Amino acid sequence: MTKRIVAAFFAVILILSAAMLPVSAAEATYLTKLDDAAQVLSDSERSALQSTINEVSEACKCNLAFVTVKDLNGASFSHNGTTRDYADVYYETNFGKNTDGIVVLLVLNNGKGKRDIYISTSGKCIKRLSDSEREAIFDDALDHHSPDSKGYYDFLNNIAQGIKKAVPPHLKWYMLPLAFLIGFGIAMLILMFMKKQLKSVEMQHGAVSYVRPGSMNVTASRDSYLYSTVSRTARPKNNSSSHTSSGGGTHGGGGRSF
Repeated sequence: MTKRIVAAFFAVILILSAAMLPVSAAEATYLTKLDDAAQVLSDSERSALQSTINEVSEACKCNLAFVTVKDLNGASFSHNGTTRDYADVYYETNFGKNTDGIVVLLVLNNGKGKRDIYISTSGKCIKRLSDSEREAIFDDALDHHSPDSKGYYDFLNNIAQGIKKAVPPHLKWYMLPLAFLIGFGIAMLILMFMKKQLKSVEMQHGAVSYVRPGSMNVTASRDSYLYSTVSRTARPKNNSSSHTSSGGGTHGGGGRSF
């Protein structure tokens, strides 16, 4: 019986391994873009930042664009005039609605005498990049890599690296069941080994065999309260950053003025 279980386990592993081949071949291709319309980067900085963007996109399995503009006027697409909507509709125009991806938008003049930095998320990236993680990225970039002291390349590159650390890679469908099967197989092998060590031991249906005659004399008894049951209800998550753009797509995200 044990041999049959082991054989069945390895047969399942082989079937899953064969199934992975076409899935890997059909993996989605993610797009990247660096649009430096504000011309805040040199040619060498654009090349270096584009390489970083490609690396982050591959690691996070999502579309990724970095965009710089002097102001919110003159866009080739229609938006409602806000930094948020500009970033959202820019994403939809270049990558489609509700696909998985991120746009980082830098606006040099937001019309109020300040600059804006904004991160727009779409698809699965809305949940994969949380509000707290996004704010931590902004904190680090503005506190330690301010464009006023280190230039825009360090500022934008730091944001890209922050996204890479914050956004977990998208797990493939077969990873969870495969991990379960591997764990099950290891557990079976351990149990088989332990069973072989217990060939001289027989199961007893009572505790009499383990008690020395006359050694136990029960004189009193009592009921003891052993444990309690605690029910927990999950606290609803705050999804306030999720919204619909003027283009009709669903997005998350947020930004800072500085």
